[in-house]
Amino acid sequence: MFGSTLSDHAQKTLALLGKSGLVNQAYLAGGSALALHFGHRYSIDFDFFSPDEFDPIKLSSELKKLGKFKTTTAKGISLIGEFNTVKISYFQYNYPLIGKKTEFLNVYIASIMDIAAMKIVAIMDRGTKKDFVDLFELNKQGFDTDKVFEFYDKKYHVLKENKYSIIRSLQYFDDAENSEMPEMIRPITWEEVKDFFAKETIKLAKKEI
Repeated sequence: MFGSTLSDHAQKTLALLGKSGLVNQAYLAGGSALALHFGHRYSIDFDFFSPDEFDPIKLSSELKKLGKFKTTTAKGISLIGEFNTVKISYFQYNYPLIGKKTEFLNVYIASIMDIAAMKIVAIMDRGTKKDFVDLFELNKQGFDTDKVFEFYDKKYHVLKENKYSIIRSLQYFDDAENSEMPEMIRPITWEEVKDFFAKETIKLAKKEI
């Protein structure tokens, strides 16, 4: 795990959460988890997912006992806020894991397979620069787009129905343009990322003809 992708404060915060047991039923996914796997960029927030039902109000209360927690959203199957100034989210997520979890600072970390599949979902739903950068890094690390599609289908079983929409989303950058570029450890520009996916979607589309 590339712990250096997290600031000292973020590492201490994650360690505190791991030691507390409050996130023991969940796993860390999203960009922070992928950064821990690959070490390609810095990360500033924690996205936890759990297959188990939970009470967001109760979890919010427990976090306030553990440290300083400011609630943004606490309803339904989600809790979003800031814990000791670090942005965190906690969601009930019923889709099964397709890869083996690892552990870092007593916190479960989702597999690259699961994170990759979830990145496709994120890009279909108003993807940010961080999402495109992470998918770009997956390609650089040997997980090409076709392989990521396989992970997506294994996790969600809807690739056939959604493939056209996914390909279209991979070349739609309007929403991402308004988001911030992540702070990179391995330098890459937004223009390089866009150029890669513009070419990639042409290749993917040709395969569908």
